Amino acid sequence: MAKKCVFCTHPADSREHIFSDWMLEMLPSDQRYVVNERISTRDKYIRYPVRKVGLKAKVVCTPCNNNWMSDLEGLCKTAMTPLLFGDNRTTLTPKEIVPIAAFAFKTLLLANHKDLKAAPFFPFAIRRAFRLSLRIPDGVHIWMATREVLAGKYYGFWKSQSGGTDQESPFGFRSYTCTWNFQNLILQVLATKWDNKERRRTVSPISFPQGSDWEGASTLIWPSDGNNIPWPPPFYLGDNAIERFRDRWNAFAVQFPSA
Repeated sequence: MAKKCVFCTHPADSREHIFSDWMLEMLPSDQRYVVNERISTRDKYIRYPVRKVGLKAKVVCTPCNNNWMSDLEGLCKTAMTPLLFGDNRTTLTPKEIVPIAAFAFKTLLLANHKDLKAAPFFPFAIRRAFRLSLRIPDGVHIWMATREVLAGKYYGFWKSQSGGTDQESPFGFRSYTCTWNFQNLILQVLATKWDNKERRRTVSPISFPQGSDWEGASTLIWPSDGNNIPWPPPFYLGDNAIERFRDRWNAFAVQFPSA
């Protein structure tokens, strides 16, 4: 059976860029870049040099890619371009935050479906609602951070991971994390849902505030409180800090009341 589009019932016959074309056009054309890509069929990483980075996920259909997703890219280009290569202080308005958050959530959905071997994390109704109105569901938190970029160096990564409670419990839950970086900008999405379907219908998803040690470097942009966000944050993330930031939801302790 042909794979279906993430967002509708059409066949997934189109490839969506992980790093948008308009972003890649900002990179010097005379450089060679090294890609470290995970090949799911072999469960291994391969490194190879390229003139142009072209990482894509064949999980969407041509109508989605050419219509509403293209419109979203236009909004993202306006909001995100000043953040990718510059560090001038600015203020992000709610109008700018919405497409950035939508881009981040779309990227999580692409990651979840790229190498899908089980049921998707989000049901079709939620993915369809995102297509129709860019509605981000409850249980999704999105942070922005900025990395320390060295002159003449170019960076980007995309990594996702699933997790959840390791013991059966009425409070058991699942999580899915996706962290994306292109040059100065880092976006991280954490999605959670209860294991129990009845609990999903009646109880809000569990949420996790980030640790205080990240507060000066990572800014929560979603759910939005409707306020402007000063940018960039006071602290930048170096390479070592980025690794810890990327993996910070791999393991954490949760205390629930006894059943």
